[in-house]
Amino acid sequence: MDNLYEIHDLTKAYVGDAVYSMYVRKHIVKSSPRIRANDAHQLGTTFEKATSQSKALQALEDILTDEEKEIVRRAKNKKSNTKAKSATSKEYQEATGLEALVGVLYLNEKYDRLDALFEIIVRGEYL
Repeated sequence: MDNLYEIHDLTKAYVGDAVYSMYVRKHIVKSSPRIRANDAHQLGTTFEKATSQSKALQALEDILTDEEKEIVRRAKNKKSNTKAKSATSKEYQEATGLEALVGVLYLNEKYDRLDALFEIIVRGEYL
């Protein structure tokens, strides 16, 4: 993408939400090829809920570049019309920031960086 500032921050998070889910599902199926779809779904929600994404962002903070931190900050500060079902507003904002970062990396085709971040995320040590 030439100019990611043309894309609304919450739209970046919208893309990032789908990519995040894909990476989580890929990890689950690759690590447990014989897992049933319902079990995979249950495990996936562990990683994909806002509280977990908030904790994942905190686990990544020390390795994010200044540019990545700025992407997260901008998305966190956007007013959203939706609310998380079982998360605080701070956790929801942090999850949105993480999803925006994932969206930007994906749109910029920075797959190596996405892989590196998801290597940490799917370890789940923060859960």
